[in-house]
Amino acid sequence: MRPLLLSLALLPIACSEAEPRPPPTDRFVFPSGIHHRSVEGSTNGVLYVSSANFDRCFDQGTVMAVDLDQVGVEGNRLPPIASASAPAAPVETITQLNVAPESRVFIQSYAGELAFWERLDAPPRIFVTARAEGDYLHYIDVPEPTKLSCVGSSSDNCLEGAVSLTSLPGQVKDLPRAPAPFGVSVGEEGDVWVTHLSAADSPARSAGTQGSTYESYVVRLAGDSPGVSTSDFFPLSLPDLPQGGSNSVISDTRYVLISGRFQGNPAEARRFLLRVVDKSNPSRVIDPGLDLSFAANDARGLALTEGATPDSPRRLYMAVRSPDSLLIVNAEGLSTDSPRLTVVGSAPLPNGPTEVRLVKRDSGSDLVLVSCSDAGVVAVYDPDVGQVVAQVAVGQVQGARSPQPFGLAVRKQGNAARVFVSNFGDGRISVIDIPDLSSPQQARLVAYLGARQDEGQSATCTEVQQ
Repeated sequence: MRPLLLSLALLPIACSEAEPRPPPTDRFVFPSGIHHRSVEGSTNGVLYVSSANFDRCFDQGTVMAVDLDQVGVEGNRLPPIASASAPAAPVETITQLNVAPESRVFIQSYAGELAFWERLDAPPRIFVTARAEGDYLHYIDVPEPTKLSCVGSSSDNCLEGAVSLTSLPGQVKDLPRAPAPFGVSVGEEGDVWVTHLSAADSPARSAGTQGSTYESYVVRLAGDSPGVSTSDFFPLSLPDLPQGGSNSVISDTRYVLISGRFQGNPAEARRFLLRVVDKSNPSRVIDPGLDLSFAANDARGLALTEGATPDSPRRLYMAVRSPDSLLIVNAEGLSTDSPRLTVVGSAPLPNGPTEVRLVKRDSGSDLVLVSCSDAGVVAVYDPDVGQVVAQVAVGQVQGARSPQPFGLAVRKQGNAARVFVSNFGDGRISVIDIPDLSSPQQARLVAYLGARQDEGQSATCTEVQQ
């Protein structure tokens, strides 16, 4: 997913600042974070999608609640989940999203991951990171399935109540800071954990100069009330081990698991693939040494299986790069003082593995989905077979251009599943059906949602995308 790796300092501003440029409300613009929600009385449910506005053609990004029962027009609707016995049908292209005004809000640009908190005593809440000016975490309530409300604001501009992770009182030599916030995960108690792609230089903007130092953090925020202080930043550095930015995060019951982005010297012998933070004592950071068993350059998405009991062994799946692979990690003792994480296998993946999601099956191990941004495919790994059993192309890769599949969301229906994929590169949501979860090799592309962003835009914006 090449655009996500660009330095923010190098990103051009695409259009003139002279006139307001509100983002479109009828299509996605570099969609990134995504979540599917099943809703009682709805056939297809609701899809929550953040638009990153990565080329800065507009003033802001958006978050939309898309009613999947209402997309399209008569004769061009989202089809039912494909049957295993049905022949493959032509791929539907549904450009009309039919999003109501109350179903979208505005956020900062460069949105990253999106987390959905299903609360028992209050409406659900969405958390979205954004890496443009301010380095924000947005809080968005969902009082009704297709209605969005900015927390801390009476308008539809969620920047007014967002929390900056780089500008806060009490900093010393501009630390702590979390520049380029990206990964976000919500724990069982409503604790929100956020990673950041770029290590924080100290003083700020001193990177590469003599005397500059760096630090990376995982940030803890309260999900029920926006706010952060310097005491909520927990350093991830360990003596004699590399540090860099961090990518994705899982907030489990006892521990927080964080994947690392490589930003060091290529000659370094070690890599930051995974760090583990103890919630009961967040100053305690563990590096399980996965890089000693598998020499990948850096790590991206994470997914952790559930355990039958708190002490049951579990599987952690990690998308790693160079070599591009799915790393399979045995996780034990995640409720104890001595967690043990050990590499037990790997599987080669198409180029650019990025995000990882699990699909539970009624029998057998969870299926593992991986978006492979550079290759333009979603890979399906079956642990019971021990290999990738399907690669579903979500668009045509032409030279350096790819649809860049990124975020993954799953709707399970009986022994079938529908997968929604945010195509960061072409601006659409790809819809993939797995008609029979016991035969995942039958996975197939069935539809696109939204209009292409890489066709028909202004020459200025097209030039920036290149």
